Amino acid sequence: MKYKKISFALVTIGLICTYLCEGSFSILSEPRQSCAGYDGIANAIAALTESVSGQTQQVDPLLVLQSKLTDLLKSVRIYKSCDDVTGPPGLYRVRDGIVPRYFFCETQVQGGRWTVIQRRIEGKLNFTRSFTEYTGGFGHPNNEFWIGLTRINGITSQSQHELMIYMEAFDGANATVRYTDFKIGNLSDNFRLTSLGNYSGTLTANSFSTSLNKSFSTFDKDQDTSNTTNCARVWGGGWWFNNCGDSNLNGFYRGPTPTTTPKTSMTWAAFKGNSQPLKASIMMIRKFIP
Repeated sequence: MKYKKISFALVTIGLICTYLCEGSFSILSEPRQSCAGYDGIANAIAALTESVSGQTQQVDPLLVLQSKLTDLLKSVRIYKSCDDVTGPPGLYRVRDGIVPRYFFCETQVQGGRWTVIQRRIEGKLNFTRSFTEYTGGFGHPNNEFWIGLTRINGITSQSQHELMIYMEAFDGANATVRYTDFKIGNLSDNFRLTSLGNYSGTLTANSFSTSLNKSFSTFDKDQDTSNTTNCARVWGGGWWFNNCGDSNLNGFYRGPTPTTTPKTSMTWAAFKGNSQPLKASIMMIRKFIP
């Protein structure tokens, strides 16, 4: 009778694991096994099953099971935001409206508390996407991805948030820029970049300033200020373009060779100019604390 209870409990844990995966990051279209935490929980269940089956009658396996289950549930705590996370960098379940989603929280860089909203590291994910895709987000937060304009608006409209951008070039150089009050409008405002705040960083010039008060533009929703060019179609990706401007971290991923035509790749003018493609970029936001 006791082992029937154990079997029932193990099935219950499996159902919990399935439920947690169903609540994973909504923009993903990954197999359930690839969702955050699934492998760890599944391995824990397998180990627990083996452990329980080998228990002697001197140790109550249900007590062991209760302890293990408590540890598993602790690992899937739901956070209000990445500002509340103190563990190692990685995926955490964060309250996103009604349903919790997995966000990547960076907890070690510059004091932590960062929510990663964009990551490009190797060019395997296509960033030339439609306006609808940029609205909802795409990719996997553990790898290359864009969190979605709707989420960025939802986060930055609640309170003042700062933005930090890390960039890396193919020659090994890197740069970091920060803005004290990053905010974008909602869909009805075309996700306009409404605020940046004060600038600081390792670069003298500010290549994001020309994007201020510009709508988000994609190849299929041309909202840049150029009268002659669809900047997103020429540069690739989607961005807050001002007559194509001085930056586009979502542009075409070209590799280390400079482009013949300026502004036709992933660039940040103040870092490597408009013709030298960048290797990597990470955009992160967190609540601003003066």
